[in-house]
Amino acid sequence: MTKLVVVLVVSGPLKGHKYFVKSDSKILIGRSEEANIRIGYDDFCSRRHAIIYWEGDICLIEDLDSTNGTFVNNCQVHGKIELTKGDTIGFGDTELLIGVEDHPKNKSQSSEEDITFED
Repeated sequence: MTKLVVVLVVSGPLKGHKYFVKSDSKILIGRSEEANIRIGYDDFCSRRHAIIYWEGDICLIEDLDSTNGTFVNNCQVHGKIELTKGDTIGFGDTELLIGVEDHPKNKSQSSEEDITFED
């Protein structure tokens, strides 16, 4: 069983969008065209702002020396820190909410009913 992180955009023009991060993938967040989660509308977000990835069973976020910083639960990230269910991530005027679920290998895609978030 692998883990799946669901990133829900809770503020900004992409509000309501969901992104899925499996244990074998990295997600780049930023304004650049190469970003998996592209926050092109937020001038306070760097081109290559942060990356979400897995190390074993732990999901991490790492600030990529962004100009305005990455915040998890309103605390600035220095280096990398672990993400857990219910964490909020802030980039300028954009806020993301994290959900973590087990993802069976025989399941091609997770349905919205399988995803839970905590306040």
